[in-house]
Amino acid sequence: MRRLSRGISEAVAVVIAFAILSVAMLYLLTNLLLVPVAEQKAVELPLGYSDESLVLFVAGGNLMVKNVGSVPVHIKYIVAINMSSNSKVLLNSLRSTQCNFNASNAVINPGGTAAITCASGYAPLAVVTERGRVFSIDPRFYAIAIGRSYGIPMTTVYGGIMFTSSSGLLKFLENKTMMYSGAVNTSIKMDLYLNTSGNINANLNAALILIGLNPANNKLNMLIIGSGSLGSGQQITVNSGSVDLSKVAMYRYRLKIENFSGTISPNLGPGIYPCYINFSRGCQLTINGRADRIVLYTNSSKITGGIVGLDPYIFVGDLNKNGNVEVVFVTQDFSTGNSNSVNDVLTVSVLTVSGRRQTYVDATVKPVRLVFSGTPIDSSRYRMAILSLGMFFWDNSEDDVQDNDNRVIMRVGLYDAVNKSFVYSTYLSYYELNRYRNVKPFSISYITKDFMIYVPNTGRTYYVAVEIADPYNVEGARNDADIILGLEYIGIALSVYSG
Repeated sequence: MRRLSRGISEAVAVVIAFAILSVAMLYLLTNLLLVPVAEQKAVELPLGYSDESLVLFVAGGNLMVKNVGSVPVHIKYIVAINMSSNSKVLLNSLRSTQCNFNASNAVINPGGTAAITCASGYAPLAVVTERGRVFSIDPRFYAIAIGRSYGIPMTTVYGGIMFTSSSGLLKFLENKTMMYSGAVNTSIKMDLYLNTSGNINANLNAALILIGLNPANNKLNMLIIGSGSLGSGQQITVNSGSVDLSKVAMYRYRLKIENFSGTISPNLGPGIYPCYINFSRGCQLTINGRADRIVLYTNSSKITGGIVGLDPYIFVGDLNKNGNVEVVFVTQDFSTGNSNSVNDVLTVSVLTVSGRRQTYVDATVKPVRLVFSGTPIDSSRYRMAILSLGMFFWDNSEDDVQDNDNRVIMRVGLYDAVNKSFVYSTYLSYYELNRYRNVKPFSISYITKDFMIYVPNTGRTYYVAVEIADPYNVEGARNDADIILGLEYIGIALSVYSG
């Protein structure tokens, strides 16, 4: 077995703080935004919002703004950098003394172009429309225009060792009941069979294995996915009790082991081991040691669908040994597929069942929302924020866009704890994310995505929130992707209002 967890993490706070340059200042504002500017959106905006479309470019030393959309656009703010203080400022388009906007009442009609001229020492970066859209200049032009580099200090919202077990995620879940019920709709339901601690000895033939380090104590966390039908002799002994997986997990099981110390054979370190994905067979695995939490979810030896909690689908641990504990959401079980076949299937042949192909399609009932209340944002003080998101993604669709419609996988933005809703958000879509992985053989890349977020001046305190989802159940043989999505880091940089 070889380890196939690849990619270099770009999400460590220190790297982001010093490696993202002033070219990356726009980087943060534009092309590294995980979706094109035209796809960004704030929630619950008036009809016609999606028709706003601006292109920004440099001409004659000025920042030009061209309306390529179908509706007039009112520019409310100009985002600029004060080069003497190396700080970002948000300027009123009609009242600013630092930057002037030559359009009447700061309105650009369809097909029209307006210019932004700034005083010496200020460089324009982006504009914010009255409806909250953020449009920014291509970073290549920005580099030519200002010819200097600036580091962008980030405050860590999520990163390092904020928790080390699945239960620690409860601190951030908006709906905490989703951890154990009402979260994932599955074609073959699993029930909680075992939940304890102590000594464990297991002989398994696993389809998918995740192993991560707990940096707080150098112990291991594991999520092991398989089926009793993958091979004989699969057995788990916990303390004095023995479990024969061929009897209680004919169709599938998910085994979580947290804070484990002991031996693993073969000698596996932190990483993702996609046995069935790569080889269409399981990997032999022997575990012997002690753990603080041993949780086994199995099917009930019969085929029934249903809705279960997040617990068997969540893994927590440092996969790449960089000191950041990843939260990984996993709906993948066994195989890959395409638009002509259901993606996640397994041929079951145990006891009285022989040669039966079963489908394992899991999908979230609704997005799973994480709210990071440890970093409050005072909307009376700040007007703009840059959110930096470190993550990885994989799905089991071999022909990508032919197999799945473009749906939202992850959303990030500002959260109103009173109304329990986003006040501004941007998103990662499936068509964007599937560019960063190879389906078979399994390969992922750690990526950093950066977003420009407008902070509405309401006087309220907001928080950073993230939503994750597997929006694909099954429609014939399409829209049936199962995913592996890891969140490693969230950082934020805030900008004050300057006129």
